[in-house]
Amino acid sequence: MIDAAFTLLRSQLVAYINSLGDGGDGEAEVKLANVATLESDNKPDFEPNIVMSLVNIEEEATLKNTPAAYRTLQGVSYRNPPVFLNLYMLVSAHYKDDYEKSLLRLSNVIQFFQSKNSFSISNAPFQEDTLLLRENYTEMQLHLEMFSLSFEQINHLWGSLGGKQAPAVLYKIRLVRITENRTTASGSLIESITGQDGTPYIS
Repeated sequence: MIDAAFTLLRSQLVAYINSLGDGGDGEAEVKLANVATLESDNKPDFEPNIVMSLVNIEEEATLKNTPAAYRTLQGVSYRNPPVFLNLYMLVSAHYKDDYEKSLLRLSNVIQFFQSKNSFSISNAPFQEDTLLLRENYTEMQLHLEMFSLSFEQINHLWGSLGGKQAPAVLYKIRLVRITENRTTASGSLIESITGQDGTPYIS
């Protein structure tokens, strides 16, 4: 589901970049990649890109106490409740020889997610052969909000990523639902309650 969430966001950002009419190629520019590896010894001269990276995962504690029992035609089944996650997505602009282009593209990213901060399969302009439809993530609903960091936190983030700081913005993606839908137990419904003498109990 995490990969599908990022694929959904990338597909919509690609469509927006392509709509700007400034000669940009969103399909080529917007990448899902680990920003920490971009300036490694293996990639000293990476292509100019807008890079979307997962930098943190947080469980949504307020939704932990969801029901574990589900009524079925045969009775009751028990499944572990879903895990609801908040994802922290760093969007950075890497145009090594064109800092102005980096700032322009970062502005484009912020403009897009300001104009549209709620995402689902139904409002995504992608082709029908993508990961999203193949996996049938029709219930996925994502909500984005900009997450601001202090100078100290920014320094720590880029230090932990091991790379040089680039123009970037951090977003909190809420809520990503992960579940296996695996039944852990099953049983029958309680249809009546009787007393010790066999007399039906009536509340």
